[in-house]
Amino acid sequence: MKRNKPTLHDVAEVASVSIATVSNVLNNKSTELSDKTRDKVLSAIKELNYEPNQFARGLKTGRSNIIAFIIPDQNPFFTEVLTELSFECQKHQLHVVVASSEENEEKQRDLIDTFISQNVSAVILVPVKSDFNIEEEWLKIPIMTLDRALKTTNIPSITVDNVDAAYHATKRILENNCQSVGLLLANPKISTTIGRKSGYEKALADVDIMINPNLIFYSDLQFGTDAQIKSGYNATKKLLSRGIKGIVSTNHLLLLGALQAIRESGKVIGKDVIIVGFDDSYWNEIYTPKLSVISQPVKEMGQKAGEMIFKLIQGKEVESIKLSTNLIIRESCSFIEK
Repeated sequence: MKRNKPTLHDVAEVASVSIATVSNVLNNKSTELSDKTRDKVLSAIKELNYEPNQFARGLKTGRSNIIAFIIPDQNPFFTEVLTELSFECQKHQLHVVVASSEENEEKQRDLIDTFISQNVSAVILVPVKSDFNIEEEWLKIPIMTLDRALKTTNIPSITVDNVDAAYHATKRILENNCQSVGLLLANPKISTTIGRKSGYEKALADVDIMINPNLIFYSDLQFGTDAQIKSGYNATKKLLSRGIKGIVSTNHLLLLGALQAIRESGKVIGKDVIIVGFDDSYWNEIYTPKLSVISQPVKEMGQKAGEMIFKLIQGKEVESIKLSTNLIIRESCSFIEK
């Protein structure tokens, strides 16, 4: 005999609370409930494997309990963030949907409008530029930014210390007697690029090396996933033709293009050229040689984003967060002694 699905009444009975209390927790109206009561309800929901009717709840509350996560490209960095973000949101009966703007401002605006028209509960945005204008209409629901911050807004954000990250990546290469260091950057209009360029310049200034604009390349002729890989490839070919032996690549997509260019050139990483990338993953350790990278706290970013967006939905105040990165030294940023 097929077992009936658990009901709201079942959850209330197991948690020893009223049905109204369970409903308040499910609809994120638990601001006046104690943490103990809320945890009892959530434990009962988990124990019973209770699945609320999201459609019916959406009709009643006017919100879908869907979080829109708008990313700029198909960088694996955002996939890793999404995994932890989704896990954290599920604790609060929230579900995450993802869409990519491919670094296109008009497409990003269309996505925000579309999601808001579908009554999403909140938006987590990775803005296509630091001066992206947030419309007043959008502020009717909670909205925050992730990875990239906006210049002129009080919207909360979760970012990393990009200046410090690029500073240590560049410094590591300089310590290998490389006086000329090439820099691969993404979109020049985003906060991550601005911060990473600043960190690179700071490291050069510390050892009295003049900035050479001919060694700095942006992915700004065309935006999107494929364009960034191609940009990293073309820029690295130019750097190698100029005899540059040290490269800092400031995101995963640019690094993919750089590695392709180095391989096609016949040069050997660790012998002819050294490189430091951004974002760690398992393949960085199995690549030959193993790749040195700036590791960003992707799991922590996803977790804290889930916590922050839930607080915003509850109407609570939150503060922006800036996290630290870690330089992981492997074979790609040390010359092999001849």
